[in-house]
Amino acid sequence: MRILIASDSFEPKIDGVSETAGVLVRALSRRGHDVTVVAPRPGGTRTDYAANARVVRLPSAPLPLYPEVRVAYRFAALRRAIEVYRPEAAIILTTGTIGLNAARLLPTSTRIVHIYTTDMPAYLEAYRAGFLVPGFDAVLRWLARRSVATLCPTDVVRDDLVGRKLDRLDVWGRGVDTTLFRPDRASSEMRERLTGGEPDRPLVLYVGRLAREKRILDLLEATRRLRHARFALVGDGPQRQELERLFPPDRTVFTGFLRGVPLAEAFASADVFAFPSDTDTFAQVVLQAMASGTPPVVAQHTAPAQFVPHDVAGLHAPARSPREFAAAIGQLLDDRTLRAKLSEGAVIAAQSRSWDALIERLEGLLAGRAPGDAPAVNGVHVDLSHHDSPSPTSPVPESVEG
Repeated sequence: MRILIASDSFEPKIDGVSETAGVLVRALSRRGHDVTVVAPRPGGTRTDYAANARVVRLPSAPLPLYPEVRVAYRFAALRRAIEVYRPEAAIILTTGTIGLNAARLLPTSTRIVHIYTTDMPAYLEAYRAGFLVPGFDAVLRWLARRSVATLCPTDVVRDDLVGRKLDRLDVWGRGVDTTLFRPDRASSEMRERLTGGEPDRPLVLYVGRLAREKRILDLLEATRRLRHARFALVGDGPQRQELERLFPPDRTVFTGFLRGVPLAEAFASADVFAFPSDTDTFAQVVLQAMASGTPPVVAQHTAPAQFVPHDVAGLHAPARSPREFAAAIGQLLDDRTLRAKLSEGAVIAAQSRSWDALIERLEGLLAGRAPGDAPAVNGVHVDLSHHDSPSPTSPVPESVEG
């Protein structure tokens, strides 16, 4: 198939959406599909995934209060890409300007699958823009009607979207690369770096954006109560300067972004992974920590808590309760037997999550099925078989610039 992937975040940006987009491009290209990604500038127009993968870059500007987020503002190249590459199916990964305009410009005959990656209503609330939530919910309902399915990362997210009156919902999780993230990536050099030269001290790790919605300030209580521990924050974002000012400089290391093997080494070299966010729709980093054998502490009743069995692969603590979150971290640091048990359970839980099965399900939705074979979405079988495919296209250039 000719498949368009529309995402407001893509490499070289580092975040969960960009990582998911990269996985999809690699997997779908390997399976013989012709893949075109539409993403914001800056960045290249070629990918290293496969010869038949290309990237169309649109002009963009940084979001004023959150400059790491790029907002595309001209869509002529998107329209041109649709006309030139004539996608038979599309994946909408974000509900920003690129994702929504792709859904608007694609022919109605094009099968669209919306993969829900970001809880924008929660982010709007976090940044005191809750008055925009009703309008955004209306946009989500429009996109759900335009799509053959909206794929939610967890049951928690699906239940929330049911409450927002979206239909055609199904759960489609995330996988983890267990060849990269594994316990034997532990590195004495990386632990030396993350502990500020005190590798014998207990090490608590956070990986992700340094931003208000991640509730990283909830970890301050842990730095006050666990003075024997060292803390490492991997990532970057608009809150970094504030966090560097508030966290104890003699016991905290800020590394900036890591990726690839250095990131895997950071996960495997820590004793506990702390993730206090209650806004994430999945939190890929939690799964990566689990695959690395580092037991996580996550907020109760959140999306990450759904795939971190309490007292089996990690611990749950009440959301927005810094004192109880600190107590859970301290419990893991002080009890080596418990930590070893949860480490083993985390690895087992992570290894059960394969990207292959997820890609096969997604491919089926994009390709269309006979009504009897269609997957059940909210208990209703969706007929994806009706589609008028355009004739094969002639050779096209590798990229279209905005």
